[in-house]
Amino acid sequence: MEDAMPQGRQALGAKPGHETTEIRVRGLVIFSIALVGIIAAAEVILGLWMRDFARKEERVDALYPARIAIEVDQFPNPRLQQNPRLDLDEMKADEARGIRSYEWVDPKAGIARIPVERAMDILAQTGLPKVPAPAAVPGAPPNTSIPPARKREETGAGPDRATPATKRGEPRPGSKQGGQP
Repeated sequence: MEDAMPQGRQALGAKPGHETTEIRVRGLVIFSIALVGIIAAAEVILGLWMRDFARKEERVDALYPARIAIEVDQFPNPRLQQNPRLDLDEMKADEARGIRSYEWVDPKAGIARIPVERAMDILAQTGLPKVPAPAAVPGAPPNTSIPPARKREETGAGPDRATPATKRGEPRPGSKQGGQP
């Protein structure tokens, strides 16, 4: 019998037919009023709670001496470049002046700065200075100044020397082959 009614049995007092499009306003109004009341009550409770926290904080602050407040203008402002483009142009002009002029770097040592063009002319006429090569190290590869690697100094028993116990085939003391730990 239930197979003949796929929607199930009709509830008592329900009208046959389709769903109605009427909205029940009374339920929505009651829900809205309850929601606003709950929110207002929560705000009041939280406000009283925060006032209690403020009173406790004032009592704690009264127990401890006040800290010295740091003035905002106590420290100087950072000294930033007022005109970075002008500063860059001045720096480039100073470098260009140094490249194109004669100047003593260290008069006592005889070191002077000369213009780049003059230095290139001198190098073209005289060539690069001759610097003596480092002394050859015996045993090093040819045409290098790298010292050869040294052999490890053998201190007696090494991996290539067998101890008397291993010569006879006996396990070494403290080994996993049967010696005592």
